[in-house]
Amino acid sequence: MLVNNDVNRGGIAGLDPRSAVGQRESALGWKKLKPSSRQANGRMRRRIFAIVSIVLLIAIIFAVVRVGSVASGTNDQLTLTVGGQQSALIDLRQSFPISPDLYGVNVFPEVGSSSIDSQYTGFMNYGPEVTTGLRNAGINLLRFPGGSWNEKHILSYDQLYRFSNLLNATGAQGMIQARISDPIDAFTRNSTVQDRALLAGHWVDFMSNPKSTFRQGKYANAQIRPVLLWSVGNEPDQLINPATGKKYTVAEYVNTFIAFSIQMHQNNPTIKVFGPEISQFYGVNAGPRDSSGVLWMEGFLKGVAAYEKANPKLPYRLLDGVSFHSYPFLDAKTSPSLLMSSSEEWNYLLPQLRQLIRQIMTPAIGAANADLPVAITEINSNPSAGFSPTKGQAALWWADTLGTLMNNQAAYVSYFSAQGVDAPYPLFTQPGAPQQTAMYRVFQMFTHLQPDLVPLRIQQDPVDVFATTDETRQTVSIMFVNKSADNQKAEIRPLNTAFGFSPWQTQDVSIAGYSIVLITLHRGGTTAQAYSFNVPISDTNTLKPVRSFACGHKNDPLDFSTPC
Repeated sequence: MLVNNDVNRGGIAGLDPRSAVGQRESALGWKKLKPSSRQANGRMRRRIFAIVSIVLLIAIIFAVVRVGSVASGTNDQLTLTVGGQQSALIDLRQSFPISPDLYGVNVFPEVGSSSIDSQYTGFMNYGPEVTTGLRNAGINLLRFPGGSWNEKHILSYDQLYRFSNLLNATGAQGMIQARISDPIDAFTRNSTVQDRALLAGHWVDFMSNPKSTFRQGKYANAQIRPVLLWSVGNEPDQLINPATGKKYTVAEYVNTFIAFSIQMHQNNPTIKVFGPEISQFYGVNAGPRDSSGVLWMEGFLKGVAAYEKANPKLPYRLLDGVSFHSYPFLDAKTSPSLLMSSSEEWNYLLPQLRQLIRQIMTPAIGAANADLPVAITEINSNPSAGFSPTKGQAALWWADTLGTLMNNQAAYVSYFSAQGVDAPYPLFTQPGAPQQTAMYRVFQMFTHLQPDLVPLRIQQDPVDVFATTDETRQTVSIMFVNKSADNQKAEIRPLNTAFGFSPWQTQDVSIAGYSIVLITLHRGGTTAQAYSFNVPISDTNTLKPVRSFACGHKNDPLDFSTPC
């Protein structure tokens, strides 16, 4: 009987694996099933390559992010070294806006204009030399009328109208001080506080209401520039109270201020009213004081705060800003070294004053509104003639002081004065054709700064430094005020570099003795610009201009007349 040994049921017998042929075929089949070492190694290499590629990609991404982060921080930081003074960090990320009203001056009624009580009491030149000059110097705030004139005379509507024309010609905004002295007109005596407050309200109406009943005749269709900043009185700590015949006390002035502010706000609720306008402020708990020993600043703030707290439904704030005057020296002539270092006091005085304002006003008006702006509405080195420093010393003092006020975020500053007086030094000479002075040159230098301040922690002597940047942090302008006779060197460089690269170039700056130098750098740029003003060494009438430079053309490193 035949037997079919095929394991398949196809009917064909398969090879016997025990045969020689079967053994060869069987061995060959196993070889076909087993992968070769070459194929296995290829797949392994591809697998390792893929893993290494992924790890490398992750490392590259991490490195790019890390380097980008470091480079980004580095690109916003520069180092500054000035002479033998310590180095400072310029961190553009710490910048904040500078108040445009930092650049202000006191102005007076126009020459040839008449006040209510007298003819031809105006004495300031409103001609094109002055108006164009104020505009070109970046003056943004005009306080009117400056000094004690308004307490000795009575402004006419014609003088207010001419002041409006001055505002239009310069593009500045105005601040007007309301008169608190008697009389309120040429014929009335012994007026009440309410009478005087009513007159101030009429001025507000005239300056801000196109349909004011006081705009008659030639003023009916006049284009009068609105004035929203007002102050009550001028140096009330030095004024006689008409009701008592004696100097104002703090309590009397508080009552006067409240009456004025209420009346003025009723004519325009959007105005801002400032006080106490005292002649000096020496610091918290330092004075000045009234005849009863009450501190003027502290007593005024407490008096207004008490009224505001007792009348919470007032539709406006009575006090919109805290103002005072500053003349640090009665005699600024005999001690130039004290004058040059006097700006340092603002670093202590203004922070303390802001803390005092918050402490007193917060319970009355709430923490959100207690940070009232600070206004220095008159400022110069000294108040009277005969005790002024040299013109060069005064210019260096003012540049240093204005920069320090900028550092301390003063909101309003009005230099005394624009034109019409000889001393203390104005921006324009008089009489005759107005000529620019060294004080004017200081304002010119500040026009080349950027709009945002970068605070610096740096030694102030003998060279003080102020840094600014634009809103996009693409431009940096740095001002140096050299208050010594010695030439100085400064170096500006990137803090760090990524792979040896930075968008900011390293810049050396030469600063001549008794000079103001300003350098401007551009991110990604190669050419810096510079401006310099060498102040007068003596009281000469020869005034040097502000010079401009394109950096990179200086061949002599000892040439300090060329900044870069």
